[in-house]
Amino acid sequence: MTTGLRALPAVARRLHHCRDLGEPFDFLTWFEYAQADAGVFEELVQTLRQTEEWAYVDREVDIWLSRS
Repeated sequence: MTTGLRALPAVARRLHHCRDLGEPFDFLTWFEYAQADAGVFEELVQTLRQTEEWAYVDREVDIWLSRS
């Protein structure tokens, strides 16, 4: 959480508990940011990949949505 706070307000991070939704994984993390803040997002993800938290990541799937 502390790592994610450093990226605010440029990047918003939401954590969803998925077991209650019948999904095969425990959590889904959703990030939102403006295109101008893509560098802040990339830095955040690089930092997260080096944390103890990341040891629990089974797979990483990127889904990019853009608003025109």
